[in-house]
Amino acid sequence: MPILARPSRLASALALCLLLSAPVSATDKNRCDIDIRSIDRIEPTAEYDPYGGNATGYHTVELEHDDGPACALLVGIDDGNNGSRVLESSKDRLVYDLYKDSRLGQRVGDIRGSESNMFALAMDPKNDKASIQFFSNIPGGQLVVKGTYSDRVTVNVYQLLDGIPVGPIASRTAQVRTKVRSVVSASVIVDGVARPLSGTVGTVDLGDLTRGGSGRFDLDISGNGDYSLSLSSENGGRLVTTGGGSVGYQLYVSGRAVSVARGANVDLGGAGRYELRVETGAAGQVLAGTYHDNLILTITAN
Repeated sequence: MPILARPSRLASALALCLLLSAPVSATDKNRCDIDIRSIDRIEPTAEYDPYGGNATGYHTVELEHDDGPACALLVGIDDGNNGSRVLESSKDRLVYDLYKDSRLGQRVGDIRGSESNMFALAMDPKNDKASIQFFSNIPGGQLVVKGTYSDRVTVNVYQLLDGIPVGPIASRTAQVRTKVRSVVSASVIVDGVARPLSGTVGTVDLGDLTRGGSGRFDLDISGNGDYSLSLSSENGGRLVTTGGGSVGYQLYVSGRAVSVARGANVDLGGAGRYELRVETGAAGQVLAGTYHDNLILTITAN
């Protein structure tokens, strides 16, 4: 397309060419580009048993140097979503921590704490890779309800420039999780003596049955869930003697009448102490002798 120009009184024109530029700082030149390629889900190798020992796990973080010069780094892990390294469920809280060594002697921290609690490493120029190992621990003896507990922590990478941490230049979050198993411990208390609920645990003396007898014992349950009590009678809910006589009895669990003639199941709820009472009617018309029955108790987690 032709361009037409008309004569102008303007004898000359001034053209200005502006070149805009910004200086590159020494910090930008020396900064390296680090990628946290992967981090394991932080989870102990087995379900947490509140009655067992510590639950521990071994975990790794994989780093890659994507660009920039060789550099010195500090790698830390923060204290989690709630700032105190606590696993949470809808009902309870479970304390855990992260360590640099398998002996659980040095806690892993982040930049706000001591640099000695962070991982120090050097990476060569582009494409260098590095791996960091650390350990998780959930202390034993925390009686919390069964279920899944979780938290999230952030891994942060800082670059050391003239000995001063800069950054974080890379960050990545990871899930911390464990499952708490259902546990129960039970004992039977007869005449003030407690014995574990296993094998023969005691004898309840009902006294003289002529005008009716009675006796009681307690069941003490500790655990982290709701439980059912299964009861069965060796003689179908009757006291028997070697001479062939028998006397029926009634069992009460925390005041509730329970028939054990064919076995019974009772929902107990949670941990606590439960009274079991045995009562008979008057037995004046039966053979003299010593009457007995064997009552079998089984605790099951719901």
